[in-house]
Amino acid sequence: MGGDRRAAVTRVLADEPAVIASFMATITREIPAYATLDARQLEEVRSIMVWTLRRVLDLWVADGSFGADDLRLFRGVGSVRARDGRPLAAVLRAYRVVAPEFLERVAERFADDVTVRDVTALTRVWLSALDQLSEAITDGYASTGRILGADRRRSLQGVFVDLLLGRQSHAGTLQARLRELDARLPSSFDLVVVNPPTGTGDAAQAAALVTAALDARVAGDADDTEITTLHRVMDGVGVALVKAVDVPTLIRVLHEHGLTGALLTGVTAGTAPRYYRLAVHGIRHAPPLVWAERLPLDRGDLEVLALTAGHPDADPTRLRAAVLGPLADDEDVLRTLETVIYRDGATQAAARLHIHPQTVRYRMRRLAAATSRDPRTPWNRFTYQTALLTTPHP
Repeated sequence: MGGDRRAAVTRVLADEPAVIASFMATITREIPAYATLDARQLEEVRSIMVWTLRRVLDLWVADGSFGADDLRLFRGVGSVRARDGRPLAAVLRAYRVVAPEFLERVAERFADDVTVRDVTALTRVWLSALDQLSEAITDGYASTGRILGADRRRSLQGVFVDLLLGRQSHAGTLQARLRELDARLPSSFDLVVVNPPTGTGDAAQAAALVTAALDARVAGDADDTEITTLHRVMDGVGVALVKAVDVPTLIRVLHEHGLTGALLTGVTAGTAPRYYRLAVHGIRHAPPLVWAERLPLDRGDLEVLALTAGHPDADPTRLRAAVLGPLADDEDVLRTLETVIYRDGATQAAARLHIHPQTVRYRMRRLAAATSRDPRTPWNRFTYQTALLTTPHP
């Protein structure tokens, strides 16, 4: 029986170029991922197919199975495929689609050299080989994928750090780094900066808690390359980049874990360094009065804290816009706010302005809704006063 198989193997190998050409045509026709490979990649696939064909034929003659060296090679194939990004399903299917064609070729063209039992044995060897190589390729692919995933995550965190520290000042350089990692930033994103619970100093856990709670909210809205969440520990605080923060979830996490923090929305690569510096300063220096009213701090809170402390990034013009929002240029609302603050209430303000008290109350409700600040509480009242003091007067 062995002699008959050797004769068939000799004839198959004599016809090897045609067999391999048939394999390659089938693979590129049946599997879209292989139809776009370049000449170098196709030659690599061809070499692997040649080696696999010869090895399977050897095992058929010897009634053997893959050994440790064979499986090590296929594990290497899986590792390489993970690195070049070829889908695992496509890689495994390449071996499956050629099997029926090869077995049919042997059964029809070499019938004089083999019996039905020989073809059955060849089928058994091929199926066993498929099982073993699939497991080895999958293992190599998964193992390398985990390493690449960790490396990519670390690299992205490196980009994140450089972004926050202002080291990535040139937009073209940033985009080039992201392209290398097959990643892209959202056009704008939210920045969360958190202090760990008092006395724990565990900023990493604080950032991870926030990121984990927010990640599920945004992951489904992005494609495979868009960054939805990243977190790091920097300057002793936890920092998280989030595509779009779910504010109620963030507030719940901060309260549940005893964290203090700041949320900056609509951040871009250009504005991230300044906002990060403001957030770190703010959460470190905000007095208890602030935390009693504001959790998390927003851009307006941070701008006021920076200005009152003489921080280098303080900017009165930005402060006014951050605190007053869309009503920063509404003269009626601003005049009403100033009068309410310095005339102690709507009734006296109305008399001063010669308008009805209900008009005063309506304007104050508009202001509170637009800025999420209650002017009756101490800190919010102070932020409004500070914004008014930075408002230019004719």
